[in-house]
Amino acid sequence: MKHKVSKLVALEPDPGGHGEDDIPSRPMSPLEAACFIEGMAAELRAMARDARLSALSYFLEMARIEASAEVERLASPRSERH
Repeated sequence: MKHKVSKLVALEPDPGGHGEDDIPSRPMSPLEAACFIEGMAAELRAMARDARLSALSYFLEMARIEASAEVERLASPRSERH
């Protein structure tokens, strides 16, 4: 059986720096990172659920919920950033 290969995004910038999927040269803010993690955790959870990987699906949902709470905390106008 042939497996579908997905395109992976590198976490480190490409030394050439000319690809269209390059990560911005500036670091992500905590809010940007939390939003990204929330979305990726949701996608990974769906993949785990579809593959009937129940424990992995559960932990990915917990990660999504935690990231969502961070997004709310960081986006709050009264957010205390320590």
